Amino acid sequence: MLKVGRKLHPRSLLTLVATGYLLALLPLLLLIWHDYSTLSRFSNMVEEGSTKVVEDTRRAIQLTNLSEELERTLRRYAVLEDATLLTRFHQQLASYRELLVLHRNSVPVTGLYHAIEQDLSWLEGTQDLKGAKARADSDHFASLNEHHQQLEEATNAWVDTLVSGAKVRINTLQHELWWMSGVVGISTTLFSLLFIYLTVRPIRQIESRILSLGAGIEPEREPVDGPAELVELGERLSWLHDRLQELEQQKYRFLRHVSHELKTPLACLREGADLLSERVAGPLTSDQYEICGMLTDNSRRLQSLIERLLDFNRLSQQESFERTPQSLLQQFTTLLETYRLHLDAKGMRVELPTEDLLVQGEPYRLGLILDNLFSNAVSYGAEQGTIWLRCRRQGARVIVEVANEGTPIPAADRERIFEPFEQGSSRRQGLLKGSGIGLSIARESARSLGGELTWADDTHADVCFRLILDA
Repeated sequence: MLKVGRKLHPRSLLTLVATGYLLALLPLLLLIWHDYSTLSRFSNMVEEGSTKVVEDTRRAIQLTNLSEELERTLRRYAVLEDATLLTRFHQQLASYRELLVLHRNSVPVTGLYHAIEQDLSWLEGTQDLKGAKARADSDHFASLNEHHQQLEEATNAWVDTLVSGAKVRINTLQHELWWMSGVVGISTTLFSLLFIYLTVRPIRQIESRILSLGAGIEPEREPVDGPAELVELGERLSWLHDRLQELEQQKYRFLRHVSHELKTPLACLREGADLLSERVAGPLTSDQYEICGMLTDNSRRLQSLIERLLDFNRLSQQESFERTPQSLLQQFTTLLETYRLHLDAKGMRVELPTEDLLVQGEPYRLGLILDNLFSNAVSYGAEQGTIWLRCRRQGARVIVEVANEGTPIPAADRERIFEPFEQGSSRRQGLLKGSGIGLSIARESARSLGGELTWADDTHADVCFRLILDA
């Protein structure tokens, strides 16, 4: 039900929708019923009129043909003197009279029928051969033919009158249909606008609250003016806003605690690696010294990544930076130096691009994207396989591809692997396990640089990721 007062207040969304559709459909149903009745009348009228026109025209032609047959039969009888021809003549005359009666009842031409009756009376006087010969040479047949021509013309004029009347009735029906359609169209439009207003008004209020929720600002606390379901939804959004604010505070507290807890053991690892590198615990071989150097470098890099990741999660929406031209070949060279031991351990080969291209980016974010992609290629790539690092210009943009040989990514996983903490069915080859956040961070970093990171088909490689950035 709808409460009518200062405002329209539908009690429920179902009631609002059902009432709106009913009000919008009611004029259409009335129009359909009216059009059906009108078209039925029009169809009957056209059918009756068409049948009458065809019958009248055909009957006039038959009367003319019969008059000509009467003349031919009478003259043949006068020449051949065959009694059967006289019998046929009287049969044709009787058929002519029957058709003439039907035509007189259908086509009103009174004076012409009187003249034709006189002609028929003259023909009925033929009872023997002498009378037939007397009439066969008479000029009265010319008068009979002239009367039939006049009858055909009168029939055609009558048919034209019927057609003109049908056109007038058709125009009347057409105007009636247009008038009804206009009334129904206006009524349906008004009812639809009322229904749209009653539906859109509370939805706009809810949309405003959702936008406020996404922007992190305080939404309106006034109740939604609409059906009970939408009012309840507005209250739920207010509750959700309060809950998200609470979770946001918990997240920041968690990140601060994680940052503090990770720095202490990581500092111990760095200190131990530095002590080994300084040979405090004893002499080292060249390979051991190189491994200590790797531990030192990667522990520092790990600390930087942890800090950057925490900053990225906290400031991804607010952090501002300036994009500058970055050398792709320099980034690729840095990756090779970082992962040289891993590549040697798996016997992997890397193909670099022949030319160096510049892209608009920020050093840390661009390095983070390429590092995640290259790390995946090394970890998931086949032993003794090849990794391709490619770049090419396409208009005002640069396409960067990191491809490798190995286990192809199933079609069902190609979008899921970009979600946070999601991993595909393939597993890393090595001691370290992935966290499932690398590709998610890489894609978000690409979008922050105005680019896009996607999975791509490649004819040479089993796995290929494509990064598109501004040149």
